[in-house]
Amino acid sequence: MVNLVLLLAVNMPIAHGNMANNNMISNDERFAVDQRGKFVVYKTEPIADGVSFSDINQQLTNYLTQKGNHTTTSGGNRLESWGSVTMKKHAGIGNYVGGTINYTLVVENDEGELNYWFTDLTYQPYRNDRYGKRVKASVSPIPLEKKMSKVNDKVWNKQRGYAYETIDQLADEVSSQLKAVGKSKIVTTSMGE
Repeated sequence: MVNLVLLLAVNMPIAHGNMANNNMISNDERFAVDQRGKFVVYKTEPIADGVSFSDINQQLTNYLTQKGNHTTTSGGNRLESWGSVTMKKHAGIGNYVGGTINYTLVVENDEGELNYWFTDLTYQPYRNDRYGKRVKASVSPIPLEKKMSKVNDKVWNKQRGYAYETIDQLADEVSSQLKAVGKSKIVTTSMGE
């Protein structure tokens, strides 16, 4: 009897995968951390020749306003924008919107180079209402830096990973907007003269 119990106890981690060696990367390593201890997604782009910060400001303000953000400019070389983006993945069960990530985007001109970063990242979870519709949960947004209990730690790390992917995709969209500044929007083609 003792041998049977020992055999089951030894084979269980082999049959179900070793729980100690999960293949999830710690999502704390994906985010950079600023001096306040907040998670940050930081990017840098060179400013193209002949493009001023006011041109960049106008392009980004138009783009971010279309996304529903609130934008302000300060000092002539700094733009700040507050908004949210919907997460496409969720760590829970089901293929539905898990929530939104609220963020602050800061863009600064640093002598010919644009530094921009997303900070103050918070997760606003969603839930199903009684009709099955996805609505915001009645909890305050959760800062992504927050540590969870051991019970919720795996799911929270996975959720932070999805949040990083969402913000990184948004950073790529901002980068494409920055590269479009100063380029002609009219394309000349030959129409068979």
